[in-house]
Amino acid sequence: MRPVNVDEWLNEILSRDAMTFEEAYWRERPPANEAVPRILQALTAPLDSYTRGKLIELLGECEDLSVLHVLEKELLSPDESMQFWASLSIDALNSLAPWQKSSK
Repeated sequence: MRPVNVDEWLNEILSRDAMTFEEAYWRERPPANEAVPRILQALTAPLDSYTRGKLIELLGECEDLSVLHVLEKELLSPDESMQFWASLSIDALNSLAPWQKSSK
């Protein structure tokens, strides 16, 4: 089995097609240490709430407490849906919700 390509995976995560996103979300992921920097980079671009929420959700599952400051910043967002996703993600991060493991 070939390793999951982080660029291909992120493109599928960022897809507006719900099935494409769901398939990428639930199947094998690239290692978190490869995916998290790319997710953080993607969050610097202007994003719609749906896409931003997906990325925030993934940060809650990354098992990397260094992203906590990003999630805390989202708690201050004027967008209530971002506050909601950030709160859930902080809870998940604090409970060390598992990242979908890679075959790497």
